Amino acid sequence: MLERQRGASLRSIAEQLDRSPSTLCRELKRNQPDKRAYCATQAAKAYKIRRKSSVKPRKLSRGQTLCDIVESHLISRRWSPEQISGELRNSFPGQPAMHVSPETIYTHIYAYPKGELRKQLVQSLRRAKSKRGPRGTKDSCYSSLKVAQDQLFANRPDTINTRSIAGHWEGDLIVGAMNKSCVGTLVERKTGYLLLSKMQGKSAQRVREGFESSMEALPKFLRLSMTYDRGSEMAQHPLMSKNLDFKIYFADRCAPWQRGSSENINGLIRQFLPKGEDLSSYTQSELDHIAWLLNTRPRKRYDFKSPQHMMERELEGGLISVALDS
Repeated sequence: MLERQRGASLRSIAEQLDRSPSTLCRELKRNQPDKRAYCATQAAKAYKIRRKSSVKPRKLSRGQTLCDIVESHLISRRWSPEQISGELRNSFPGQPAMHVSPETIYTHIYAYPKGELRKQLVQSLRRAKSKRGPRGTKDSCYSSLKVAQDQLFANRPDTINTRSIAGHWEGDLIVGAMNKSCVGTLVERKTGYLLLSKMQGKSAQRVREGFESSMEALPKFLRLSMTYDRGSEMAQHPLMSKNLDFKIYFADRCAPWQRGSSENINGLIRQFLPKGEDLSSYTQSELDHIAWLLNTRPRKRYDFKSPQHMMERELEGGLISVALDS
C-alpha cells in the first residue's frame, strides 16, 4: 500500500511482488468497498472470516450418530468403507443426512491424530496402511528410502550384469504369517550360492544387523555389492554399506526381473518355508540347513553342478589370488 500511496501503478507493484496485476486489483476491490485506504490488518481479518465460512463442515464428527455407526462397523464388524456406505443407503433411504461416501470415511480415518482410536480404525482396513496412497508415491509410507543416483540399477556396472565376477549378491526378505516375521535371503549372482539370515524383526535396524551378521563371515573378495528392492527395511543401507565396505544398488520399482536370481531362489525356499508360517520359530541353524540343502542341489545352468561346488571353486581361486597378492 505504501507504493500505491507514492503513485506507483499496480503493474509495477505486481512486478516487485512477483504477482499478477489482476491479483492485486482483486485484492484492492475486495478490501476497499467504499474507496477508503487499504488496510492490510483489516484485509487479513476479513480473509480469515471468509476462509472459515467457506469450509464445508465435516459430515463425520465425534458424537454424531452417523459417526458412531461408521466407527462401530469399522472396528467391530471390520466392514470396508464401501460396504458401510452402501449399507447406510439401504438402511436410510430418503435420508441424505445419513448417507456418506467411502472417500469421506477414508478421510475421517486418516484425519485422526495419532492415538489408540486411530490405530484401531486403520487396522480395521484391509491393507491397514498407516498413510494413504499407493506404495512408492511421495504421500505414502513407502517412500522414505533415499537412494543416490549412482545406486540406481541403471548405473550398475556391466561386470555385475554379466555375472563374470563372483561377490555380487541379490538380497530380499521372505515374510511370514500376518506379515509379522521374516527371513533374509542373499544369493550370489555368479554361483547361485544362498545365505539365509535370521531376522529379529522387520525394522531397518534389525534387517541391517541380520544381513551384516551373514556377510561378515565372507572374505572381502566375495563381498563386493548387493542389489535390493526399494523396501523401507533398507533405510539404513548407508550404514550397512559402510560397515561391510561394499556397494548397494537398488532395482527400479515394480521391476522384479532386475533381481532375477533372488526371485528364483525365493520360489525354491518356499518349499521349506511355506507362506503362512511363523518364521520367527526357525533358528539360524535350521536356516543354515535349508540353505545347505539348496546349495547342494545340482543346477542345470551349471551343467548340473551345485552352487556349493561353484562357490568352492571361487573360494579356492580367490584365496590363491589373495595369497599371491600378499
